[in-house]
Amino acid sequence: MTNECKLTKEEMRELYEKTKDLDKKVGHYNSYRTMMNETRRELLKFIGCEIRSMEELVEKFKLDVDQLNYHLSMLEQCFYIINSKEGWKSTPGGIKFLENAKMGDI
Repeated sequence: MTNECKLTKEEMRELYEKTKDLDKKVGHYNSYRTMMNETRRELLKFIGCEIRSMEELVEKFKLDVDQLNYHLSMLEQCFYIINSKEGWKSTPGGIKFLENAKMGDI
C-alpha cells in the first residue's frame, strides 16, 4: 500500500526536509494524541491512497469547512497528509499508519 502514495518527488523532498530532524518521541506522542479522534482516523482512511478534494471531504463527513479544516490541520501536523494543488493526499507515514493500525481498536 505504501507504494501507492500519490506524492510527487518534489512533495516527497519537501516532506523529508520538514521531518528529518523531528524528535521521534514527540512525533509518537503527537500521533497518538491526534489519532485518538475517530473523525481524524476516518478522514485518513477516506483519503487513503487517493487524492481527495475539499468538496469530497465535506460531502462525505457532513462537517462545516472550519471543523473539517481543524481535523485536517491536526493530521497535517503529524505529517500524515498534505494539501497539494490536486487535493488532499496521504503521506507515506499516513499510509503506514493505515497499514499498521487496527482502526477499530484505537
